[in-house]
Amino acid sequence: MPETLIPLKTILVLLFLISIGVVNEAYAVQSCQCVAFRMDDIQDYWLDDVQIGVMSEFQHKDVNLTAGIIGNYFGHDQKIVGFITDSLKNDSPKLVVANHGWNHEHFETFSRDEQSALIHNTNQKILDTLGIMPNIFITPYNTMNNDTVISLLENKMVYLSANDTQDRPPYKMSDTSFFRFPSTAKIGDVSKGGTSWTSYDHDTTYAQVLASLVKYGFAVVLLHPQDYANKHPGLVYDNAINQTQIHELDLLISEIQNDGYKLVSLDDIPKNVHYDTQYPKWLDKNFEWFAKGEITSTELINSVKYLQTTKTIQTGLVSTKYPWHDDIRATYFWIGESADSDNQYISNLSSAWDEDWVHHYGGVDDPKNRDQYMPSAFTPKENPFYFALPYNDFNDDGTRRADAYSTVYWAGEKQWNDSESMLKNRWIEITKGDKTAYAQWEDTGPFVYDDSNYVFGDASPSNDVNHGAGLDVSPAVKDYLSLLHGKNVVSWRFVDFSDVPDGPWKDVITTSQVFHFEH
Repeated sequence: MPETLIPLKTILVLLFLISIGVVNEAYAVQSCQCVAFRMDDIQDYWLDDVQIGVMSEFQHKDVNLTAGIIGNYFGHDQKIVGFITDSLKNDSPKLVVANHGWNHEHFETFSRDEQSALIHNTNQKILDTLGIMPNIFITPYNTMNNDTVISLLENKMVYLSANDTQDRPPYKMSDTSFFRFPSTAKIGDVSKGGTSWTSYDHDTTYAQVLASLVKYGFAVVLLHPQDYANKHPGLVYDNAINQTQIHELDLLISEIQNDGYKLVSLDDIPKNVHYDTQYPKWLDKNFEWFAKGEITSTELINSVKYLQTTKTIQTGLVSTKYPWHDDIRATYFWIGESADSDNQYISNLSSAWDEDWVHHYGGVDDPKNRDQYMPSAFTPKENPFYFALPYNDFNDDGTRRADAYSTVYWAGEKQWNDSESMLKNRWIEITKGDKTAYAQWEDTGPFVYDDSNYVFGDASPSNDVNHGAGLDVSPAVKDYLSLLHGKNVVSWRFVDFSDVPDGPWKDVITTSQVFHFEH
């Protein structure tokens, strides 16, 4: 392995700061250890083959992408509209559409009412064209003012993305209902004279990514269609992919992934804030030198990696009671479901813990006949918000699984009777986009029943059926989260009952324990 070379300036400033006693002064920031890619200027009839080619490359690399749509320039080019419509049907990788203004205007030049109307117009255009109401706003030209924020709140927008020059830190990553995640790295930019467009190599962008991850706890990489088009003198482009730049994109993605950072959509940044990063204040001087071109991207990358190796930059998990499980494929099932090919001929007349499940529930929880979140034929005796995870604390013979006490998070809460499940009736929080539901654990699966490394760890589901599904949810959960049949990726985590908010999941709460017929 080649020796890591540290810039002489870094060594000199470190020695100086040691001499005056401030080397141990540090910043601490929340961190998601994640990177989002943001593609601006999605529009009709302009470099549309390039736009589609770049979005296709993200799908090929299985990487999420947030795409900013210019409202008044979108909706008639069937190549672009058709591609995005088809892409939105897939949850992995995820394409998230964002509002990027009505005419790509300088928002700060408009009144608050005018800004609000422009935001509304684009939201409505995207809804009418794609059937989705965006909750992310990407500022055209990265410019904004206080009226922009007020207008976004009036339009129920949740995420704002400008750049870190126009929208200065700090950026709150939790305990808020409105998030600011500006672009902090970029693939290219217009020249100072405004006469040409320059696309950067992957190391230049990656150095910006690393600086952002250390300073802010996240990075948003900005790219434009023209970054990947064949260029001519001036701001002139061919509607054809530049394969050299696509290769640079692939190298950048690989470098981010190889260093252990997660690639997410912009709206998934808050869901991944599981870490704290501490770094010395003097490192800001390195970031300043890099921004001024006084040290190279390679020197900055080597500096950050060296300081991470020596624990001068420290990142660790935040102490949270129950971790999130992200990007989990979810399917749905129901009490009383008959055995067929969809469920590998496993019926749901009984559950792992209740041999008379249909009777105790009150009937078949028919997904096609609903009264809001309830079955329409009867009032259920137990919670219609239920789920299954692939772990059972009992063996097939009814004895306690050997690893249950060392595996289940809450195993030490009480003394458990031999016939009492540690798992039945426990709650989880499930998120899909901007929707969140809560449900009780009432069965095991899908298809696997001993996957403790996933359910109570950080492994991926071991199941390989139905695209590796790791969670089964009830019709009520499916309807509340607007899940599709077989094409759903969600995030979930355990929650204690005291942390479950009021909602339809509390209309009927299941309290029954294990039931087996006398044999």
